[in-house]
Amino acid sequence: MSLTVKPLDAPLGAEIVGLDARAIDKDQAATLRAAFLRHHLLLLRGQALEDAQLVALGECFGAIAKSRMVSPLSGRDDIMVISNIREDGKPLGQLPDGEMAFHIDQIYRDIPCKGAALHAVEIPEAGGDTMFSNNVAAYEALPEAMKARIETLQATHSFQYGETLRENRTQTQDRPQATHPLARRIPETGKRSLAVCRLMTDRIEGLSESDSRALIDELCDVLENPGNVYSHSWKVGDILIWDNRCTSHARTDFPSTQRRLMKRVTIKDEIGPQP
Repeated sequence: MSLTVKPLDAPLGAEIVGLDARAIDKDQAATLRAAFLRHHLLLLRGQALEDAQLVALGECFGAIAKSRMVSPLSGRDDIMVISNIREDGKPLGQLPDGEMAFHIDQIYRDIPCKGAALHAVEIPEAGGDTMFSNNVAAYEALPEAMKARIETLQATHSFQYGETLRENRTQTQDRPQATHPLARRIPETGKRSLAVCRLMTDRIEGLSESDSRALIDELCDVLENPGNVYSHSWKVGDILIWDNRCTSHARTDFPSTQRRLMKRVTIKDEIGPQP
C-alpha cells in the first residue's frame, strides 16, 4: 500500500495513510516533510513504535532536542514522557494532570522548537483531547488594517505559565523570556503566522499595558475560534506531528484516576522567529 496524504475535514491537518512508521525510506520522509509544511499537522494511526523508532520518525523533520527530565518510563534523554503515572506519589512524567490553555511550545526561548511528534501509548476513557489552532490561517483572515498594525510589533513571552512579568521583569535561568515578531514568517513557505498566546505572551512591546492585553486577547480570540481549531480525541497508537511555528495547541482535562502515557520527541529549529 502506497503512502497517501489525506487532508482532514478541519481547518488544518492531514492523515498519513499507508505508512509503517517503524521503517521510513527517503522518499516517504520527503513526502512527510512536504505535508508538514502544507498542512501544519500530521496524523498517523495504529502505530506501535519503540522509543528509537519514534526518534527516527522525528528526525525526518530535523534534529531532536533533549528532554528536561529523563523518565524511568523511557530512560532516553531524547524522549519526553507526558504521563500521570506515579510511583510513591511522584509523577514519572511531565505535565501529568489537568487541562492546558492554548500555547506555542518554547515561545519563551530565543529559538523555539520547530515542532514535535506525540505518540499515544495509554489513554484515559474520556478527556485528554489535544486541540490545534491554525495560526497561519488566523493571520490570513485578519483585516488588512490589523495586518498593517501588527506588521512590526514584537511580543515578549514568559516561561511562567499563566503569569505575567509585571511584578518581576527580571529574566533568570528558571524564568526565561524572549521577544519575537507578533507575525512571524515561515522560511520554507514565506507565509506569516501569528506568534501569540494567552498562556505565555506577557506583553506587546511599545504599547500600554491595557492596549497590549487588549490586542493579545483580540488576536487569541481569532486563533481560538472553533472554526480555526481541530480537536483530536486520542486512540492508542495515534501519532500527531505538528509544526510549532504554524500552530498553537491546548489540552482538555481528564480523570486523574485513569492512566495517561504519551511519548514525545521535540524537533529543533535552526533560527528564531523572523518578521
